[in-house]
Amino acid sequence: MKSSFKTVEATIEAIKSGHLSILDFAKKHLETIEKKNQCFNAIISQISEEIIENALQQIENSKKKHIELPPLAGFPIAVKDLENTKGILTTHGSPIFRNNVPKLDSPMVKNLKKAGCIVIGKTNVPEFGVGSQTFNPLYGSTRNPIDSNLTSGGSSGGAASAVASGMLPFADGSDMMGSLRNPAAFCSIYGFRPSPVLVPNEHSQEKLLRLSSLGGMAKTTKCLTYLLDAQIGNYNNDKAKKLLFSKMIETPFTKKEIRLAWMGTFNGAYNYEPEIETICIDYLKRLQSSKIKIDTLSPKFSAEKLWESWTTLRCKSIRHNLGEYYFNPKTMNLLKTEIIWEIEKSLSLTKTKIETAFHFRKEWIKFLKSLFKTYDFLLIPSAQVFPFPADMPYPNEINGIKMDTYHRWMEVVIPASLAGLPTISIPCGHNRKGLPAGIQLIGNFRNDLNVLKASHLFEKISN
Repeated sequence: MKSSFKTVEATIEAIKSGHLSILDFAKKHLETIEKKNQCFNAIISQISEEIIENALQQIENSKKKHIELPPLAGFPIAVKDLENTKGILTTHGSPIFRNNVPKLDSPMVKNLKKAGCIVIGKTNVPEFGVGSQTFNPLYGSTRNPIDSNLTSGGSSGGAASAVASGMLPFADGSDMMGSLRNPAAFCSIYGFRPSPVLVPNEHSQEKLLRLSSLGGMAKTTKCLTYLLDAQIGNYNNDKAKKLLFSKMIETPFTKKEIRLAWMGTFNGAYNYEPEIETICIDYLKRLQSSKIKIDTLSPKFSAEKLWESWTTLRCKSIRHNLGEYYFNPKTMNLLKTEIIWEIEKSLSLTKTKIETAFHFRKEWIKFLKSLFKTYDFLLIPSAQVFPFPADMPYPNEINGIKMDTYHRWMEVVIPASLAGLPTISIPCGHNRKGLPAGIQLIGNFRNDLNVLKASHLFEKISN
C-alpha cells in the first residue's frame, strides 16, 4: 500500500483537528479522477465540478459556523450504476436506460447522503450487473489499476478500479455471484458481501428469495466499515451510533481460540489457475498461531447440487427482475446474450426443478449449521482465475477444462451466496507475474460483525 494512502479514520481525525480541510480532501480525489479515469474507465456519469464545489463550500461554511457535520461530510463517492441516484444518469449499463435520470435516490443512496457523502457520479458495470466482467455497449470496459490491459472484474468492477487507483476512498457495490468479491480479489482490495438484509434495498422481492446483497469496498477492513455504517444508516440516529461497525470491529474476540476451516478445491470440484491455492495457503500459514487454528476441510456435500440449486434460483431471479424487457419486442434485442440465456433457461423450469433447487439449498444450510458448531469461519479462494485481458468477455477454460457456461469460472462464490452468508474477500498475495489473489472469509448466518472483526484482526497479523 502506498505511503500516500490515508485511512478513512485518519482523514476524519485530520479534518476534525483542522490539519486537513474538507475542500482540499475532496479536491485531491477529483484531481486523481481527472488524472486516472481516462485510462481505467471506472467512473461514469460524472456531475459538473461546479455542483460538487458548491456542495463542498456549503459543508465548509457549516463547519466554520460550528454546525455539527455528519461523520463522512465531504467524502466523495460514485455509486454503482445499478442504484438509483436522483438527478444523475443511471443506465444499468444498458441501452434500454441510456437516458434514464431517476427522480429519487435509492434507500442506500439516501443513507450515504445523510452520512455526508457527496455523490460525484456512478461506477461502471456490466449490463444489469450480469457477468463478473465489467463492460457494456454504452461505456466500454473498465480496466484494472494493477495492469490496465486486464479486467477489474465485476459486476462492481468500476467500484473496485476506482478504489484501488485512489480515485475514491471507498465505493459501494452489490454481490449476487461474487460481484463484490471477484473485483476485490482482482484489484487487491477488500470487498464485503453482507447478509442480504443488512443494507436496505429498493427492490422488493418478498415472494422471491433474495440472492443479491448490497455491500462495499475499500483498501482496509476498517475503511470499509465506515462506508457500511453509512450504507445501513447507522449514523442517522443516536441509538445506532452506539452500534457502529467502525467501532465494534476493534473489540477483541472473547473466544480463546478462533477455528478456521480451509475448503480448498471443495473435494476437487473447483479448478484453480496455478498459484491461486498456494497463495491462499501461504496466507493461512501466516495467520496460524496458538489463538488461530486452521483445519483443512473436505466438505461432505455435492458441489454439483450447489451449482444446480444456484443456477436454477439465479435464472428465476433474473427473469423476475428483467423479464419485462425480454417479453417487450422493443427492448428484447437490446439485452445481452447472457441475460437472454438466463431468462430462456428460466422459462423451461418445471415445478419439480424449482422444488429440487430449494431442497438442495435447505440441505446445504443444514450442513453449514453443523459446520459452524465446530468452526467460526470457512475459507476458500475468492476467484478461480487471475485477472484476464479486458477485451476477453469471460474465461473459456481453466487449466484446459472447458467452461460449460459463461459464469462457471466463478463457481467458487456459490457456497456463500446460496446460503446468504456474510463474506469478505481479503487480498492475500500475488503470483509470480504480480497479479493478485483473494481469499473468502465466510461467517455464520447474520454474523456480519464477526466477519469484519476477523478480517480486521487478520489484516493486522498478515501485514
